[in-house]
Amino acid sequence: MTTGPKLRLGKTLVPGLLAVGLFAVMALITLNASFGGMAGFPDGISITAELGYALFGYDELQTVGGTEPFLAAVLLVAVALDAALDASLVLAKREEEGEPVAALSSADEASSEAARPAVADGGDRSDGGAGTETGGERR
Repeated sequence: MTTGPKLRLGKTLVPGLLAVGLFAVMALITLNASFGGMAGFPDGISITAELGYALFGYDELQTVGGTEPFLAAVLLVAVALDAALDASLVLAKREEEGEPVAALSSADEASSEAARPAVADGGDRSDGGAGTETGGERR
């Protein structure tokens, strides 16, 4: 007979309560924050061009000033995405016996029974191994 889950009180309950408390504080801050009205770029002005001018310091070419905070947000998102990509590569790396395994490595000679040439359809050669070295049919 199985029993239902039991609530463990003590040290294991503290991290969960802290997480719920942090969520409540962040929710209160978000709900009570007053965001200003939406302000966009005027018609006919390229946001990408303005960010490029701000990135390279061409202030005299900017028609709308104040793009630096937006540029900082774009750069922070780029760094966060780069960190996520790096983390995904670290997590996806396979190891066997403590050694990293490359995704496209061929099997070593000791583990393979006999080195056989690759066949285009993935199956065994129908001529029993005779023929050309490339696996093609005789012409």
